[in-house]
Amino acid sequence: MDEGASGHLTVRDCIDSNTFWVNPFGVPFEMMTASDLLRIDHSGRIVEGGKPDCQYYNSAAYVIHAAVHHARPDANAVCHSHSHYTKAFSAFGRKLDMISQDACIFYNDHAVYDDFGGVVLKGEESAAIVDALKSNKALFMVNHGALTVGKTIESAAFWFYSLEKQCQVQLTIDSASTGRGWKPRIISTDSAQFTYDNTADEDSGRFEGECLFKSVEYRCNSAHKE
Repeated sequence: MDEGASGHLTVRDCIDSNTFWVNPFGVPFEMMTASDLLRIDHSGRIVEGGKPDCQYYNSAAYVIHAAVHHARPDANAVCHSHSHYTKAFSAFGRKLDMISQDACIFYNDHAVYDDFGGVVLKGEESAAIVDALKSNKALFMVNHGALTVGKTIESAAFWFYSLEKQCQVQLTIDSASTGRGWKPRIISTDSAQFTYDNTADEDSGRFEGECLFKSVEYRCNSAHKE
């Protein structure tokens, strides 16, 4: 779900929590392997990893992700991308409607950052993003894309994958509603809360993410482990 080089995932190092791993700049997600990953500190210095010919990362990845990792001790993993449907939906500057069971994993747990200031290269912008995210698991960044966080890379990745799918559903329903005059049935607050309580915790996200990773591993024949 990357677009060119515009997509980055980070995960806090399990030994040195003041550093985190990030994908290198210019390597497509589907071509990335474990040996490509870079470990950087909160000053942006590369301290480990990566291949000799790819010792650089997206500056925006550092600016955004370092701020989130610093502000959210629970956010061991952060995912951000300009994926097709999150990018389209973000242009409206609104939250998801609770129109499906899957949407309910974001019930009262996603937010909107409604100011687009261009490519995020300054600390002031990343601080504003962190402030908008607060304690939520997901954030729509208007005219930009989306960001998700989790205690594990599995959960953060699944939240992003699910958010992308739910944006596709939302846009499809909105289109049908406009074209046909149909009105979607919104899930009640009690039912949305019940569904959230039973499907949206960290363990559920990690389990679902593991299923995604197994699928990737199967398709690439474990080449990503190189």
